Parts: sequence; structure tokens; C-alpha cells
Amino acid sequence: MNIIFIRHSKTFIEPEKSITLWGLSDKGIELANVLSKTESIKSLQVIYTSLQTKALETALYLAKPNGIPIRANNDFTEITSFTNRFIANKKDYEKNIFDFYHDNIRNIENGETYDESLERFNKALEQILVDEERNGIDDIGIVSHGNILAYFTAQYSNKSSYELHELIQMPDYAIFDWKTKKFTKFWGD
Repeated sequence: MNIIFIRHSKTFIEPEKSITLWGLSDKGIELANVLSKTESIKSLQVIYTSLQTKALETALYLAKPNGIPIRANNDFTEITSFTNRFIANKKDYEKNIFDFYHDNIRNIENGETYDESLERFNKALEQILVDEERNGIDDIGIVSHGNILAYFTAQYSNKSSYELHELIQMPDYAIFDWKTKKFTKFWGD
């Protein structure tokens, strides 16, 4: 079974709204449309997405032209330490990111630790794989978010989660062979 992990496309930042309600920018829509034309995306039999607007919109732009059903599962959402409050000051934001990834702080704004979020993400993934295997599904897409995808990927990679945080773009995708637990296409390839 192949899983294509997809980081949502470029976001339109709206500081007055909850981060979970931010949608795609015009450039993000354009990039999602381009991504929808790749053979890897066209091969998907189902796309799962978090309930954050940017992920839902990305899933829609990928699925609609290819006739792929979409299913929402909010356990694929971002680590809540990064969604509870918008940090406008770039220096403060980058310090929080660095400190979180290097275990100097366990959470931000009373959000999840990476352990909690990774447990949530892994359980949801394992459950949908069981369910979809029963349905004869071999190719699953999961639209999610940069930080949780960095931590997930680090479990199966020789890169640190911080290196992956720096590597994964908006949008970007990686293909993971569930049987061998190896990436056959890595982020940025």
C-alpha cells in the first residue's frame, strides 16, 4: 500500500482569524492545481484531509479534477502548539520553532507536545489503513501540515524533524510504501 503524504499548499495569512481557518492564497490555489496534474496524485483512490481550511481546500483542488473521493479526519491536523495563537513577530516565531524542535520547550500556548500529536497521527493512520485495505484501496493520499509531517517522517528517515521542517514546502509530497516502511519519493524530490 502506498501513502502519499501531502503538505497543504501556500496559505493566505489572516492574523485576525484562527490559524485553523486560514485558506489558500491565490498562489496556493495555482500550485495545488499544478500538483493535481501529477501522475502520483492522479493515481490516488482516496484522499484524507485534516479539517483545517487550508488542508481541505488543497484536498479539493487535488481531488476534484481527478474524481478522487475526499474523507476528513481531524486527527491529521497540525500540532496544536502551532495553531493556538498566531505569532506575528518573525523572530519570536522562529525561536518558538527552534525551541520546540530541540526540546527546549514541550509545548507552545498550552498546545500538544510532539509526542502527543505524533501518537494521535499514527493511530489515525493505522486505523484508516486497516479500513481502506478491507475496501481494496492501495493508494491513499493524506493532506496534512508541515510540523506533524516533519515529526512523522523523522520516524522513518535519517533526517531530524527540524531538518524536515526546513525541507518540506507548501505544497509538497512524499510517497511512503507502508509494507517496507520506506519513502519511495522524498520531500522536495
